[in-house]
Amino acid sequence: MARVFVAMSGGVDSSLAAAILLEEGHDVTGVTMRLLGPEAEGQECCSADGARSAKRVCDALGIAHYTLEFTDVFSSEVVEPYVAEYAAGRTPNPCIACNDRVKFGELWRRVMLQGADFLATGHYARIAGGPDCAPRLARAVDSSKDQSYFLYRMTPAQMRHTLFPLGGMTKVEVRERAAELRLPSARRAESQDGCFVPVGGVRAFLRARCPDAFRAGPFVDGTGRVRGRHDGVPGITVGQRRGLGLQQAEGLYVSGIVPATSTVVLEERAKLLKSRVVAVDAVWSSDAGPLPVTVRTRYRGPEVPGVVRWQHGRLSVELTEALEAPAPGQSLVCYEGDTVVGGGVIEEAA
Repeated sequence: MARVFVAMSGGVDSSLAAAILLEEGHDVTGVTMRLLGPEAEGQECCSADGARSAKRVCDALGIAHYTLEFTDVFSSEVVEPYVAEYAAGRTPNPCIACNDRVKFGELWRRVMLQGADFLATGHYARIAGGPDCAPRLARAVDSSKDQSYFLYRMTPAQMRHTLFPLGGMTKVEVRERAAELRLPSARRAESQDGCFVPVGGVRAFLRARCPDAFRAGPFVDGTGRVRGRHDGVPGITVGQRRGLGLQQAEGLYVSGIVPATSTVVLEERAKLLKSRVVAVDAVWSSDAGPLPVTVRTRYRGPEVPGVVRWQHGRLSVELTEALEAPAPGQSLVCYEGDTVVGGGVIEEAA
């Protein structure tokens, strides 16, 4: 029997993870991170409403539950970098930052200090490898729900003390099992990415946080011809076509952003295809030599083959199939079969 703390959002996934571990005979405690303040009241996760839902589940299971105040660390490690990246014309992924710096950073550290053997979550992912080899992050059985992309920065030390009880289940099985156990969260709605962005949308959120970054500038095409004007680059991303407010740029997509001059470059879709991607702030768990991999640059984006080279915290990938619109700031994640071998933040593509 192990002492396991389960990170509980109040949703069905983390609720069932706790129930499964309890059935297996572990000493289970539920912990909820309150990431958002009163302004988020009523949201499905990360707020006081999510904490109340998690508490109801723990009461039904007969286990202890604690809510931990994480609003300050979430703001400094996730929200502020998110705003700064968009202000710099890049496209951040806040869920990766949250998992890396908050959930498997500060929360993992705190529960280990409380004598936990494991931190468990409701992520759809698996940890591969036996006791005699370094653990590796692997895809979940349910490919439609696999979340290994968001977790690529996990370290071997973290993986040795982490459990993913749902990694071998499908979402349908999770819902059915939760209903069988009559968990209060069995029918609770799915949480969404970017949980802190209000209904008004990304640009409204950014405008409130970094108004000085909203400097009007031109949309120009590949020849330098001005195709229109915008009111600021924050929230615009490489590969975007809709929502630009342009009438005379049909068939053009954002191919580049120059924050220094508030210029947004538009080109035809074919110009977005890239065969080489460089990522920085990278993590890597394989040998230094060239390695055939498949790579993904968006959670729901295509996965394409290539050869990756690792050197001094940088990953350089030569793709054998062109990839559309890899955007600076997004994460490139490398897979060897079903196993994650590394990844980093996209710096450039050509």
